[in-house]
Amino acid sequence: MTVLFYSDINKYTNGEKSYIPGNEDNSIATLQELLDRLFFRYGKGFEDFIKAGETCLILVNGNGVKLTGGLNTQLKPGDKIEFLPFVTAG
Repeated sequence: MTVLFYSDINKYTNGEKSYIPGNEDNSIATLQELLDRLFFRYGKGFEDFIKAGETCLILVNGNGVKLTGGLNTQLKPGDKIEFLPFVTAG
């Protein structure tokens, strides 16, 4: 499993652009379990950003998680999870 963070989200991940869970993290079965692990790893700022609502798009293997089961989206080794911030223009 590979987790990728794009653009401004990096300021909430201590500058990390990616995270690859180690062998001890193979038990991550759902998006909620992954988020719990990421909240622990990156802290309250990251958690608040993600929980703020429509601040970013989460993709699993290129598919928006709202279409794949939301927080119950099943994950497996080899999956690519991407966090993309919403961009506004005006």
